[in-house]
Amino acid sequence: RRAQHHPPAHRRRRLMGGASDDQVAADLELFASFVRDDERREREAKAAAKAERRAANERRALGQAKDDAAAALKRLRGRDGVDPAERAAAEEAYRQALAAVVAAETGEAPTWAPAAEEAPAPEPEAEPEPVPEAEPDGSPDDHAE
Repeated sequence: RRAQHHPPAHRRRRLMGGASDDQVAADLELFASFVRDDERREREAKAAAKAERRAANERRALGQAKDDAAAALKRLRGRDGVDPAERAAAEEAYRQALAAVVAAETGEAPTWAPAAEEAPAPEPEAEPEPVPEAEPDGSPDDHAE
């Protein structure tokens, strides 16, 4: 491999239009800042596109859940002898799915939306009893290694 040759400083200035080393460094820093800004904009654009895809997938899933709940409710309404509790549960599932779609579209839950079921709060775990440390009483066991 051949060693790289760099022209002497006086020739570098002539090759670069007479720019001083300070000017070249400033120009390089300016160029680097442009490159960093472009890279940052690319990252932001990719993140925005990813967030938009995620939001679209969530909207699609909410719409599918609403459609599934509507189809289940329609099947129950079309049958005779359906248990009223089963029909009420299907209607409630549809209302919840529809409320989720409306909330996703508008940003707030509709006034007619069923109350969200709250998960029971987990019971706090009992903290282990602290083990009292033995105080040294000068016995040989205190200094055993």
